[in-house]
Amino acid sequence: MKKSIKQALRAKTADELAAEAGQLRGEQLKARISTTLEGKRLGIRTRANRRQIARIQTILRERELADAKKAKAN
Repeated sequence: MKKSIKQALRAKTADELAAEAGQLRGEQLKARISTTLEGKRLGIRTRANRRQIARIQTILRERELADAKKAKAN
């Protein structure tokens, strides 16, 4: 993944990241439903969505740990 994409994610606030993750999860749900009902294949977009959600969750967790470390230091 390009650094600019990762930097763009890191520049967002926690609320923006959570909203984006929710949107991606909604897309995944729609893809699974269409697969079940219409017999469509999930495709590469599903994998990309899963990875993007994982990246977002990683960034959120890093921030959470950094905040906890700061609180513990004070």
